[in-house]
Amino acid sequence: MKDTPESAREFPGDSAGFNRRNLLKASTLIGSGGLLAQAVVPARAAAQQAAQSAAPGAGSLNPRNILDKARERLYPTCRVCPVCDGVACSGDGGGIAGSGTGMSFQNNFTALQHMKVMMRNVHDVTRADTSTTIFGHKISLPAVCAPMGPAATKFGKGMTQQEWFDSIVGGCVAAGTLGAVGDNLTYPVEDVKRNLNVVQRFQGKALYNSKPIANEIILQWQPQIDASGAAWLSIDVDSGPKTEAQLRELVKAFKMPVVVKGIMRLDDAMRCVDAGVAGIAVSNHGGRRQDHTAGTAEVLPAIAAKLKGKVAIFTDGCVATGTDVLKYLALGADVVLVGRHILRAAYGGGADGVALFMNRIRTELEAAMVLTGVPSVSKIDSSILYA
Repeated sequence: MKDTPESAREFPGDSAGFNRRNLLKASTLIGSGGLLAQAVVPARAAAQQAAQSAAPGAGSLNPRNILDKARERLYPTCRVCPVCDGVACSGDGGGIAGSGTGMSFQNNFTALQHMKVMMRNVHDVTRADTSTTIFGHKISLPAVCAPMGPAATKFGKGMTQQEWFDSIVGGCVAAGTLGAVGDNLTYPVEDVKRNLNVVQRFQGKALYNSKPIANEIILQWQPQIDASGAAWLSIDVDSGPKTEAQLRELVKAFKMPVVVKGIMRLDDAMRCVDAGVAGIAVSNHGGRRQDHTAGTAEVLPAIAAKLKGKVAIFTDGCVATGTDVLKYLALGADVVLVGRHILRAAYGGGADGVALFMNRIRTELEAAMVLTGVPSVSKIDSSILYA
C-alpha cells in the first residue's frame, strides 16, 4: 500500500512513535551540528556555522524545512523519505524510483551501509583538508553534482528548466564544487543553447552530460560544448551502450576530458581506458535502468584496484552524508557524484538549499576524516574500513 502525505504516516516495521518523520528529526539534529555532534567533535559546530553562513540566504533555511518543502513539491514522484533507501518507492518505476522491484536502488544503499568505518583516535590530526583537484578544477570536497538533465523538472511541481539548472549548478558552485548540466535525447536547439549558457555563466564550473544519443548528433554540438568551458563531457552508457570505437571517436573529437558513466565491470572499464577516456564513473544509473544489479560499493574496489591513478574514477549511489563520501573514496573513488539528494535540496531550497546540503556533507566529511586520522583527501584509503 502506498504511503500518504499525512505527517503522521508510519511505515511497515516501524514501532510505535518511531516513523520516518521522527528519523528526520533525529538526523536533522545530528546532521546539522546539533548537541550530539558538538559533543563528539567540538570544531564541527563552528565549521558548520561557517559553511551555512557562506551560502546566500542560508539563514532562513535548515535541513528540516528544505525537506518539508521538497516533499510538498515532489510528492508522489518522490516521498522525500528521511532515509533515502529505495524502499518506500520500490515498484513505482519511472521518475527517480528504482527499476522494476527497486532492488538495484536498494542494493546501492545496502552495499554502502555494509561498509564500516574504523575510527582512529590517537593521532595529531585536528583538522582535515577536504579539498581536491579534478581535471584542473580545485573543489572544496570530492563530491560534485551527478549528471542530471531537464527531465528532473517533470518529477515535481513548479520548477522550470532554467530554475532547475540555476539551482543545481549555482548551489554547487556556491559550496565550492561543480554542478552538472545535462541534455535530453532529442537535443532541442533552444534547450541545448540554454544549457550551454548556464555552463558559461558559471565559468565552466559544471560538467556537461550527454544522454545515449547517436555520436553524429553529439558531434554536431562539439564546438559549442567545448567552447562552453565545461569541466568535462560525461557520456551515459548505463541507459544506452556505446561501442569502444564510438567512445574513441568522441575522445578524439572533444578537447575537454571525456568521462564514461555506467561502468559496473572491470572489462568494460578497460575498454574505456583503451578508448582513451579521461575518467570512468562506476554507476548503475541510481538503480533506475536495470533491476537486480549489484550495488556500486560492491564492484568499485576491483575496478579501482586495477585503474587507480590511470584514469579518474567517479562513483555514485545513495550519497547522503560526508561519511558516505569517505567510504566511497576509501573504496577507490577519486570523486563521488551526488544525485537524488541534490535534487531534493533543489526542490526544497533552490540554489541556497543545494549549497547548504553540499556544505553540510563537506563538514561531515571533515569530521569523519579527523575521527579516522586522515589529514587530507589524498591520504584516504581502504585502511579506514573494516576488512
